[in-house]
Amino acid sequence: MERAKERGARGERIGSAFIRQTAAFLCLIGIVALASACGGNGGRPTPTPAPADTGTASGGEKKETEAADTEGESAGQRELVKVTQVTNWFAEPEHGGQYAALMKGFYEEAGLDMTILPGGPQVSATQIVGSGNAEFGMTQADSLLLAREQGIPIVAIAATFQKNPQGLIYHADQDIRDFPDLNGRTVFVAPGAAYWEYLKKKYDLKVEERSYTGSLAGFISDPASVTQGYITSEPFSLKQQGIETGMLLHADAGYDPYANVLFTTERMIRERPDLVRAFIEASVKGWDYYKDHYEEIHPFLREYNPDLTLEAMEYGAKAQMDLVYGGDAAEGGVGIMTEERWRTLADQMLEIGMLKEDPDVTKAFTNEFLPAR
Repeated sequence: MERAKERGARGERIGSAFIRQTAAFLCLIGIVALASACGGNGGRPTPTPAPADTGTASGGEKKETEAADTEGESAGQRELVKVTQVTNWFAEPEHGGQYAALMKGFYEEAGLDMTILPGGPQVSATQIVGSGNAEFGMTQADSLLLAREQGIPIVAIAATFQKNPQGLIYHADQDIRDFPDLNGRTVFVAPGAAYWEYLKKKYDLKVEERSYTGSLAGFISDPASVTQGYITSEPFSLKQQGIETGMLLHADAGYDPYANVLFTTERMIRERPDLVRAFIEASVKGWDYYKDHYEEIHPFLREYNPDLTLEAMEYGAKAQMDLVYGGDAAEGGVGIMTEERWRTLADQMLEIGMLKEDPDVTKAFTNEFLPAR
């Protein structure tokens, strides 16, 4: 749910087979409505509460399967700990490191029997993890701060994207070079999107806002219009339709929440730090592997989302390289986060009214489980 409104255009690429697969999963495990809902941001999840979440346990924390002591077991075998992570959308290159860790056995080597559940229009990773129905999830940094303000005790434990990949797409033949050039145009954007509220205030934008529905038809039919999208996806799909585009990343305007943030609960960190460390170290190992071997991982990724083409995945993988492995990650490694970035984000969200109270950002994230560099 956190990603649904921003990533709706991706839904156009998700064929009926995968949708049926996801629907069957939702029917199997049920949909649990929580009293407290976490919204997202437009550039990430919108502040609209997400009503759906999944569960395998009735209330409380999900019961964890303890790993058996390897000593005394025959053939050196041990029982793996069953663990679930929920991503923020259907399987795609933006989750490449997680699936690489699964495919290459890094999670198993870390003692984890891993299940990766896809996000989607009716899936809220923050609610699922917050309610104890999965151990780990993926969301955006601004969504995590919103969730914490709403009483969901989750903590960021790694940021797989150093630079946010979302922005505003325009037709290449338009005279658009910077955000002020959007004035007077039609903009397709998710209502209440935090990044959009930030941009409107910073540049005093006066535009005709149209609700982003996930379809690119309005954008295609109106060459002067602009639409939200991801640099890793929509430019490719539009080019396939013969439409050349340009893009303004909201990160370049100063609003740059960490993207695809891995998180867990305060309780998990307190009671099972060993499990958290195993998950993060295996995930980072997966991302390190994916960097130079994404072509090997993509056929496996496609098994989880059959409607993705290898060509589209290659485009996405190349487009996200600097976003994942650049910035602070170039020296600090994949997943690294800074208090300065979290503080800046909190201040921006307070300024535009997305947050009502000033959060203690030092409690919202931790680098303690990242592998030593």
